[in-house]
Amino acid sequence: MSALQFLGYKVMQMKYERNTEFESVKEPISLEPKMTTKINLEDNNINITLSVVVGSLEHKNIPFQVSCSIIGTFVYKTDEDTTKIDLDTLIRNNAVAILYPYVRAIIATLTTTSNEFPGYNMPTINVSKVLAQQDKKRV
Repeated sequence: MSALQFLGYKVMQMKYERNTEFESVKEPISLEPKMTTKINLEDNNINITLSVVVGSLEHKNIPFQVSCSIIGTFVYKTDEDTTKIDLDTLIRNNAVAILYPYVRAIIATLTTTSNEFPGYNMPTINVSKVLAQQDKKRV
């Protein structure tokens, strides 16, 4: 059994906004998802907020901006942690990775139901690696 038990998630925010300044282009559109996390630890209870923004309203070559924020609830069972992995590593590598497919599905649904542009399916990724790269860029 895993030391990290997933209790579920709640959608805190989801939004699709069309870019009214969008000008159609022939080349592929680059939509780079930007992820942020916020971790709240209270004893063995962990709440993780995963937020993703895709697209932009500031660039004429991007048709939309879509965002989603969810909070996942986990319980850390110390007595079942046989790996003795650092809790921060466990959260970054496992908990955030558990939440990512839910955000990915919400983003795909929002963009598909816009009925104007093709739906956007966020790539499958190594979540901890992407977050580490984003942390390096902020420094």
